[in-house]
Amino acid sequence: MTSLPTPADAFPAALEALRKALGDVANGDVRAIKALYSHSDEATSFYGWGGYEKGWDAVSKRWDWAGQQFKGGTVAHENVTMVVGDPLALVTNIETFEVAMASGAPPSRWTNRVTHVFRFEQGGWRLLHRHANRLEGRYEPASRLEAG
Repeated sequence: MTSLPTPADAFPAALEALRKALGDVANGDVRAIKALYSHSDEATSFYGWGGYEKGWDAVSKRWDWAGQQFKGGTVAHENVTMVVGDPLALVTNIETFEVAMASGAPPSRWTNRVTHVFRFEQGGWRLLHRHANRLEGRYEPASRLEAG
């Protein structure tokens, strides 16, 4: 008798799907990231361009907008940490985008620190939350506050 794969067994494939989907986003194609995302009211995203979205409808529209910004490029991923439980998993990464912008601006490169939260839903992992913001150098809080 064979046993069904556990959520932990299935997680590496979900992480690979996320990385591939983000590569697609860099090329203006958001279909895979939208298919991976939870379509629930709890779905959220904190994008590197500011603001946030809550609920699948808002998250979906923001991905559509994001896809329209890029016209070709790559995304590199450096894993910082990964914790897989049941029903949630958490991954932190450093992502580096190198993309041509749809606006015609020169190619752009930036690095984000990113947190992805997944939830095991209906037999598979779905992306529940993405939080991305630019990776900055370290600084002492007091010096940052005094500069403003």
